Amino acid sequence: RNTSVDHKGRVYVRSDTGVRVFVDFRDNLIVDKDDSSVNTQGNRFRYRKGLVHGLSYMGSENSEDAITWNVFKTLMKSPVCKWFSYIFPVHMTGEEYENTEFSFWKEFLPPPSRPVKEGKTHVDFSIETPDKLIFVEVKYKSDISPATRYDSERDQIIRNIDVGTWTAGHNGKDFYFFLLLSGECVLSVDRFNLYKKKPERMEEKIGFYRDDIKDYSSVAAHINLLYWENIYRVLQDKAFAEKSGLCLVELLDFLKDKF
Repeated sequence: RNTSVDHKGRVYVRSDTGVRVFVDFRDNLIVDKDDSSVNTQGNRFRYRKGLVHGLSYMGSENSEDAITWNVFKTLMKSPVCKWFSYIFPVHMTGEEYENTEFSFWKEFLPPPSRPVKEGKTHVDFSIETPDKLIFVEVKYKSDISPATRYDSERDQIIRNIDVGTWTAGHNGKDFYFFLLLSGECVLSVDRFNLYKKKPERMEEKIGFYRDDIKDYSSVAAHINLLYWENIYRVLQDKAFAEKSGLCLVELLDFLKDKF
């Protein structure tokens, strides 16, 4: 295949649509490149056709996984209490800050009452504290999937909410859901706002087998949109860099042409 080398010595291939895909997906990472979880994810999903056949999705300059890893793994180098509230509008206690578990691409089982077959839900980024379970579904250049493998009426938002509320409730925790995307994901925003503003639409999708949810308005109150553009502005703020104690030069360089 035709390969090129960028100014940093990284080898890449142009996809059929002109997107750069690094031959070694780790060249698209700026932190903890040898971590087992990111390597498992990078080796798991590969292109099956075109000029980039066989290369990792994570090697793409448009990779949602690479952006997610680089941003949040960098932030995790600082104590949670120094950056969390700048990103997520969720109140956290001191005890929760001290007992926070972050996971990338963790899998969660569907509610056992669900009548339609479904595999585990692969959550892009999840946060667990003694009192809360937070799911973050990440999008960058693409919109949410409007259907799942076994259910043409089940979109990614509903699937996350369904699985998350059941898992959290089963463990005595409050559930929060964030859809993190770029401003160009208009269809995803429209679908999200439909559920946010009309909780009864969530009930239509899952209420017939979820008798444990008594108030869908409360569920709607705990779901929010986050924008990559806003996070990028936070990371550019010198006051935030001082507060967090992080050196963000490499991360900002990685993000500069993305938003």
